[in-house]
Amino acid sequence: MFVPEVLQSIADRLADHPRLRCTNAWSSDSKGRWFLPFVALLSADPTEFISAATAWYVVFIPRTKDVTVYPAMIGGVSATFQHQSFNSEGGGSLPWRLGNPCLDRPAAIFGRASWNGQPDEIDEKIIWHLERLLMWIDAAAMGELAIDGEPLELPPGPGQTNFPVVGFIGAGDDLTFWQGRTNEWGWVDLAKLPAAKTSYAMTTFRDHQSAPIRESPWGRTIAQAAVAKTGLWIALDNLPVLAPWELPRTWADLSAQLAGQGVQLADVFELAGADRRRRKDDRGTVTLLLGFPTAELIGEAPSKYHWIAVGSVELSDRKTKKNGFRANERVHRLIDRNRPTANSSLTWLRTVNWEPDQIRTRSGFGTGMVSKRVLVLGAGSLGGAVSENLVRMGVTRMGILDPDVLDVGNLTRHVLGMGAVGHDKATALAHALSLAMPDANVTGVVARFPPGTDELAEELRSFDVIIDCTGSDAVLDAMAEFDWGGEKIFISLAMTWRAEGLLVFTASEATFPAIDAKESFNEMNVPPTDFGDAYMEGIGCWHPVFPATAADVRMWGAVATTTILEAIRLPKRRCQYFRQGFDGTVERLNG
Repeated sequence: MFVPEVLQSIADRLADHPRLRCTNAWSSDSKGRWFLPFVALLSADPTEFISAATAWYVVFIPRTKDVTVYPAMIGGVSATFQHQSFNSEGGGSLPWRLGNPCLDRPAAIFGRASWNGQPDEIDEKIIWHLERLLMWIDAAAMGELAIDGEPLELPPGPGQTNFPVVGFIGAGDDLTFWQGRTNEWGWVDLAKLPAAKTSYAMTTFRDHQSAPIRESPWGRTIAQAAVAKTGLWIALDNLPVLAPWELPRTWADLSAQLAGQGVQLADVFELAGADRRRRKDDRGTVTLLLGFPTAELIGEAPSKYHWIAVGSVELSDRKTKKNGFRANERVHRLIDRNRPTANSSLTWLRTVNWEPDQIRTRSGFGTGMVSKRVLVLGAGSLGGAVSENLVRMGVTRMGILDPDVLDVGNLTRHVLGMGAVGHDKATALAHALSLAMPDANVTGVVARFPPGTDELAEELRSFDVIIDCTGSDAVLDAMAEFDWGGEKIFISLAMTWRAEGLLVFTASEATFPAIDAKESFNEMNVPPTDFGDAYMEGIGCWHPVFPATAADVRMWGAVATTTILEAIRLPKRRCQYFRQGFDGTVERLNG
């Protein structure tokens, strides 16, 4: 077999390595992967889980230039450690296991911040991974893979895939509530996320008799979703983990872990099965949810309550039989008691904390804005873009007010799609935003401003932040005349002609200062409106269309969102004018 020169050079370089020894030559398979078997030597004392010499494979995929190191099936590490995928057998004819150590993490792993990146050249990249592996096995042997102050990574479990997934959310007293119920069990409703792929949310927690004991504070969409599956919850003291760092692989392993925390899983299954058989519907599998307190950083005290899940748990129904026995309650209880003592494999499901501060870590935005109730006047293209940004960034309690219906022509730059055509903009946008995030609670109001009824006026007074996206002076005047019932944060947004610029006026007062806002806008050096440059919408009528592209609206929506969040954090009266240059850059001219 012809081995590429760059790969052969790696084997040559390892010939004199003090801790790495190749045990065979490079090989390739039908999938285009190249792999090299080798042995790595510890520089620390061997342990129960890592011997002085362990066998490995480095696997290289030329097409993607991916490099991965796997423990060998024979002579390799068989346990699962921190910073490692679940170390199961590869199956088939693979000579390696699937528990690849996490060697690509760029910073702070093993307590060494100097590893800030990996080289691009293939030979240097592979050698880099092998040197990282030596650091990994030494740290694993010395128990130094998990370092105080680093984020806690929960252990992997057998059978876990990206989907199905179970999400959960906690209230402010979540940790205290569940720690007060340790060793108890009950039922929990699992709602399916609309149109999502096998994604469920834990909604209503119930006791043994199915009486509600706790509601999860979801947004409108999940809170109103129908129950799709049933879960069986057990509150624990600690995470059930097998050394070094993996979830139990069998029911017997899990039962032994829970017994160490005072929970007899056989007793729970017997009682839970009997409880379910007393109901009208006692068929189908359930999901087992195990809860425990956890810290966000290693070495810190617990600050949150987390859940892990085992899927497809069988409990006897009224028709379940056991060979040689009649289908009666005594037999049903016996079957349920025996299930968690078997050596059959567990299938763990992926669970995710969907609390606001957790799901918004990618945006770098936390829960600072969640407490504010925001009212958006105008569900047009700019109002839609701003509203979506705010919901995704943490403003979850929002009202949308607009009297108009979405038309096909609006689709060129609106966040809504064809499914909303012919529907009221306010309700359609509110529905879409409530689907955007699990904690979103957005309501739509089909009405003009000012409100026409006392009930609506009182509802609008309940909001903390008022965002005007109508571009109408008449609305500004109406905002000034309306009794808001106290101090509010006001933001008025308006795109200039052809989306050349964005005008932003902010204030924090009991009455909107419309005169000052309009005078401030007029003082800006804004290009005049040129109706000769307008377009007709439709044939045989004259309805000038504001010329702006979807890109313009998204850009100004982003700028507007930033100024809104700034106004919420530091409220004051201010007028700003942002202008777009010919090269796409944005400059602020005033404010």
